[in-house]
Amino acid sequence: MKRSTRRRGLNDSAAIAAACARNLLELRGRTGETQKQLAKRLRMTESMISRLERGDHVPSLKTLCRVADAFERRLEIVFHAHEHEHADGTRHSHAHSHLDPDHRHEHDHHEHGDGE
Repeated sequence: MKRSTRRRGLNDSAAIAAACARNLLELRGRTGETQKQLAKRLRMTESMISRLERGDHVPSLKTLCRVADAFERRLEIVFHAHEHEHADGTRHSHAHSHLDPDHRHEHDHHEHGDGE
């Protein structure tokens, strides 16, 4: 039986682990803590902190909550409804409609013929 080739989705676990790693590194950098100090504060091993910061491990929801609590942050999980790429190659996504009058992009003027 031939196995079907599955296309990687937008929610690739390696990409999610990498995003979590960047966020954790940024948060730890702000406090100036070592991996060992953060591990003690989170009641985790230093090895786990290292794996998380390298993006070698996809954290569980429980782990994400512990990290958020430790840095006094609110954990937010968003299912984005819209993603697009700008001319400079940057991408972003947001959960609201382009019909939102407070939401403007440089490309809006050209694509929608607003002329503003």
